Amino acid sequence: MQIHLKLYSTLREVLPPEAKGQATLDLHDGATLDDLLAQLGLPKRVVISVNDEHEPDLARRLSPGDRVRVFSAVGGG
Repeated sequence: MQIHLKLYSTLREVLPPEAKGQATLDLHDGATLDDLLAQLGLPKRVVISVNDEHEPDLARRLSPGDRVRVFSAVGGG
Protein backbone atom coordinates (compact mmCIF):
# COMPACT_ATOMS: atom_id res chain seq x y z
CA MET A 1 0.00 0.00 0.00
CA GLN A 2 1.23 3.50 -0.75
CA ILE A 3 0.79 6.60 1.38
CA HIS A 4 1.83 10.19 0.78
CA LEU A 5 4.11 11.62 3.46
CA LYS A 6 5.14 15.17 4.23
CA LEU A 7 7.61 15.95 7.01
CA TYR A 8 8.12 19.39 8.53
CA SER A 9 10.95 21.20 10.28
CA THR A 10 13.98 19.12 11.28
CA LEU A 11 12.06 15.88 10.63
CA ARG A 12 12.66 16.51 6.92
CA GLU A 13 16.26 15.41 7.49
CA VAL A 14 15.27 11.72 7.48
CA LEU A 15 14.56 12.00 3.75
CA PRO A 16 17.10 12.91 1.07
CA PRO A 17 17.45 16.70 0.61
CA GLU A 18 16.07 16.55 -2.92
CA ALA A 19 12.81 15.10 -1.55
CA LYS A 20 12.12 18.44 0.19
CA GLY A 21 10.37 16.61 3.02
CA GLN A 22 7.92 14.73 0.79
CA ALA A 23 7.71 11.11 -0.31
CA THR A 24 5.39 8.37 -1.43
CA LEU A 25 6.08 5.33 0.73
CA ASP A 26 5.22 1.67 0.40
CA LEU A 27 3.93 0.17 3.64
CA HIS A 28 2.57 -3.28 4.43
CA ASP A 29 -1.20 -3.68 4.49
CA GLY A 30 -2.53 -2.90 7.95
CA ALA A 31 0.41 -0.60 8.81
CA THR A 32 -0.20 1.87 11.62
CA LEU A 33 1.17 5.32 12.31
CA ASP A 34 3.44 3.70 14.88
CA ASP A 35 4.81 1.39 12.15
CA LEU A 36 5.44 4.41 9.93
CA LEU A 37 7.34 6.28 12.64
CA ALA A 38 9.43 3.17 13.40
CA GLN A 39 10.24 2.62 9.71
CA LEU A 40 11.47 6.20 9.41
CA GLY A 41 13.26 6.22 12.78
CA LEU A 42 11.17 9.17 13.98
CA PRO A 43 10.35 9.87 17.63
CA LYS A 44 6.86 9.12 18.92
CA ARG A 45 6.54 12.63 20.35
CA VAL A 46 5.34 14.27 17.15
CA VAL A 47 2.10 15.81 15.90
CA ILE A 48 0.45 13.91 13.06
CA SER A 49 -2.40 14.64 10.70
CA VAL A 50 -3.97 12.09 8.37
CA ASN A 51 -5.97 13.45 5.45
CA ASP A 52 -5.92 16.91 7.05
CA GLU A 53 -7.34 15.68 10.40
CA HIS A 54 -5.30 15.70 13.62
CA GLU A 55 -4.59 12.09 14.64
CA PRO A 56 -3.24 11.45 18.17
CA ASP A 57 -3.71 7.65 18.03
CA LEU A 58 -0.50 5.97 16.84
CA ALA A 59 -2.39 2.67 16.57
CA ARG A 60 -4.48 4.09 13.72
CA ARG A 61 -4.28 1.84 10.67
CA LEU A 62 -3.40 3.58 7.45
CA SER A 63 -5.24 3.13 4.16
CA PRO A 64 -3.89 3.30 0.61
CA GLY A 65 -3.57 6.89 -0.56
CA ASP A 66 -3.64 8.44 2.93
CA ARG A 67 -1.92 11.82 3.20
CA VAL A 68 0.18 11.84 6.38
CA ARG A 69 1.84 14.98 7.70
CA VAL A 70 4.29 14.82 10.60
CA PHE A 71 5.30 17.88 12.61
CA SER A 72 7.80 18.28 15.44
CA ALA A 73 6.14 18.54 18.84
CA VAL A 74 6.67 21.99 20.28
CA GLY A 75 6.81 22.76 23.95
CA GLY A 76 6.87 26.09 25.62
CA GLY A 77 6.66 27.71 28.92
